[in-house]
Amino acid sequence: MDVLRELESMLENLVDKYTELKKEKTDLQTQYDELFNEYEKVNSEKEELSNLVEELKRKNDEVENHLNQIKSTLISRLGDEFREENFNDQLSAEDSSPENPNQNQY
Repeated sequence: MDVLRELESMLENLVDKYTELKKEKTDLQTQYDELFNEYEKVNSEKEELSNLVEELKRKNDEVENHLNQIKSTLISRLGDEFREENFNDQLSAEDSSPENPNQNQY
């Protein structure tokens, strides 16, 4: 009879341990699921941020190209104005020179 009681006690202990392990497994599975969901969320955010960075890089390139076009246009206009101003200065200098007899006819 003692052997049966010992066996019964051992079985109860095993059942208790099994129940504890089963509960622990359930808890671990829940934690895993939560972590996996968090991982998917973070991964999705990472992808969104990566797309945003690419979009910002593209917009930055567009702005840089536009600014370079503006810069080139301004440099070209300033060059044109400078050449025109020098040309007008030269014409004025020629008009006021004593070699030009037609000056002040009116």
